[in-house]
Amino acid sequence: MKIKNASLSWLDSGLPYSSRYEDVYYSRDDELAESQHVFIEGNNLLQRWADSAAAIQAFSIAELGFGSGLNFMQVAKLWSETSQRPSRLNYLAFEKHPLSNAQLQKIHQRWPELAAQSHELQQYYPEHSAGCHRLCLNHNITLDLYYGDAFQQLESRYAEISATIDCWFLDGFSPRLNPALWEPRLFQLIAKTCNQNTTLSTYSVAGTVRHALTAAGFAVEKLPGHGKKRHMLHASRATSSVASNTDSKFPDAIKPEPWFELPGFTARHRKAVVIGAGLAGCSTAYSLAQRGWQVTVFDSADRPVAGASGNNQLALRCRFFKTPDSPAQFFLHSFLFASRQFHKLREEAGVEWHDCGVLQLNSAMNKRNAIRAEDLAALYAEQIVRPLSLAEASEKAGVPLSESAWHIPTGGWINPESLCQAYLSHPNIALVLSSPVTAIEAGDNTWTLGTRDPGLNKSELIQSEVVIIANSYAAQQFAQCRELPLLSVRGQITELQGSRKSRCLKTVVSGERTVFPLKQESHVVSASYSSDNSDSSSRAEENLNNLRLAADNFADSAFLGSEAVADRVSQRCNSIDHLPVVGMLADTTAMRDTYAQLGKNANAAFQNNGSYLPGLYINVGHGSNGLASCPLSGEFLAALINGDNLPLSKSMINSISPARFLIRDLKKQKR
Repeated sequence: MKIKNASLSWLDSGLPYSSRYEDVYYSRDDELAESQHVFIEGNNLLQRWADSAAAIQAFSIAELGFGSGLNFMQVAKLWSETSQRPSRLNYLAFEKHPLSNAQLQKIHQRWPELAAQSHELQQYYPEHSAGCHRLCLNHNITLDLYYGDAFQQLESRYAEISATIDCWFLDGFSPRLNPALWEPRLFQLIAKTCNQNTTLSTYSVAGTVRHALTAAGFAVEKLPGHGKKRHMLHASRATSSVASNTDSKFPDAIKPEPWFELPGFTARHRKAVVIGAGLAGCSTAYSLAQRGWQVTVFDSADRPVAGASGNNQLALRCRFFKTPDSPAQFFLHSFLFASRQFHKLREEAGVEWHDCGVLQLNSAMNKRNAIRAEDLAALYAEQIVRPLSLAEASEKAGVPLSESAWHIPTGGWINPESLCQAYLSHPNIALVLSSPVTAIEAGDNTWTLGTRDPGLNKSELIQSEVVIIANSYAAQQFAQCRELPLLSVRGQITELQGSRKSRCLKTVVSGERTVFPLKQESHVVSASYSSDNSDSSSRAEENLNNLRLAADNFADSAFLGSEAVADRVSQRCNSIDHLPVVGMLADTTAMRDTYAQLGKNANAAFQNNGSYLPGLYINVGHGSNGLASCPLSGEFLAALINGDNLPLSKSMINSISPARFLIRDLKKQKR
């Protein structure tokens, strides 16, 4: 998952020069003007936005070769300055070797007229890690930065159910110097993302580019270029070749994992119901509300975050893996997205987010994950995690620790109540408490929910085209979720009175137990794990065990004191494979019938897509990683429901799909 940054030198003119591709990044003849001419005016963006303002909710632009973000910032500036446009801008950019933060900042000094856009981009810009980094920016702009090989990243998208691209910018290094970014097979993939009105522009008029675009189904024309360049290219979809973006790459052949192929779904009304006001439900509601949806959140408790996500302090850290498989990618990008979102919400809504870092003690890291130092160093950039000696770790912590540690610099802790208050304060969200949803029934293109009116104490029925189940392990009460293998795991936290010594603790320290910096004169120690869920009462032995294991984190065993001043018991929701359960719910009866042959032959091939329950979604099973995984899971669901570009790759989506358990059981002949 690690990637290599761009290798730059600097010309006397101040222009950045790529040592890898042996070329300058920008035109020597006014790069701002060239960007404006080739990409913004070349695709007639301002007029197209005005013409489509009332017709579409969002406009999508994709770019090959993000560089320092010049084209993006020019577009963002224009977008912010005009009111005659759709409500949202989705911008996808593909970059194999991203600039470092220091390089980005130096280049941006050339463009004071883009200072506002530059400042915002630099705040959230990631300089590391392959995959899709989603940045939610001001003026309803979503920037998806895809790092890695462009063909691989573009192929990993779930293009069949994502929004089509309205405009493409081809702005990589020249075809002679970087032929991989101008390959015919890449243009074929680009063509599959387009709609009948898509346009494309580039500064290159090379014959190979023109021929490859024509072969991919584009009508290509030369237009006057900028400055000393005589020509540029403009392309649009040739009418005879326009195909639906739902066309499969396997039209007449066996489809790989067809059971995960989701049906297209478009709600007639942009209204949704979320069941559950914990982290999963609130984050999903927020991401939908940000897209203009009216969302009603129901919860059986008398306050939000009353369950497992309601502790005074929760730690944000990355869950680590040994191999770069789909779960590893999911948890990495979940962690990064959560960190960016919390930073933004702290600035905008005063969320109590402390990015003080997390120290994961070495012995606990190895014991829990059996991951060697070499494994972590091979997969994760130093900006994500790096090893510290005992002396270095103790200095970061502000107190003497018992052993060396791994440092997660962008981790920290948050008060989940302040986070969910910020989520729920969105004007498009209505919260209904003390109102349990008792049943979900399918209707005519809608779902009917049975609930209780908290004021009148009587049952009532509520209808909604879109329903998201986010009420933890209680989801199993609904018939549509009954077969999901969800587990309830008891956890008890302990609070300790702070001391003169403990006030010096500056970071979250995680060993067999996690110890948080002082908050309101006490430290939180989290949390026990128990499969004995017979009651939810406090257990003295769990407090004692929490204190004993917490003390092991520090060189001075008496550092924290030994008396509990408070505790809290809650039930986490896990799945049997310890991955979240997020996505559209499957029609299990139909799926079982369709794929029954898997019970006899686990390698049986099918052409039939999976059967799902359109409009019914789930977001549960986050276990002790929910603070990291809920925000991106909610963003993914909102994008899926709204028909946007999805921030997760297809393999990541499949790895958290609710249908995965049914398919595994069929292959094991369990059903």
